[in-house]
Amino acid sequence: MNDAELQRAATALERIGLVLGALYASGMGEVDQGVKVERLSCCGFSNTEIASILGTTPNTVNVALHRVRKAKRSSRSKK
Repeated sequence: MNDAELQRAATALERIGLVLGALYASGMGEVDQGVKVERLSCCGFSNTEIASILGTTPNTVNVALHRVRKAKRSSRSKK
């Protein structure tokens, strides 16, 4: 395989990953967007990829992840 073929294959795999992420997110139904963001992040998607999957901005994803982490810290400190 030459470099051009490898690049096309890598691009195709990235697109397949985004499609699978979108299917995963849509399969969650009416779950809160913050939960979707957290689960996609746990699956290894970057903030930019998550934003693309959910049709939002990377900054919105950053804020959602921050809120999730803050809520988890808060619930741990109450125990």
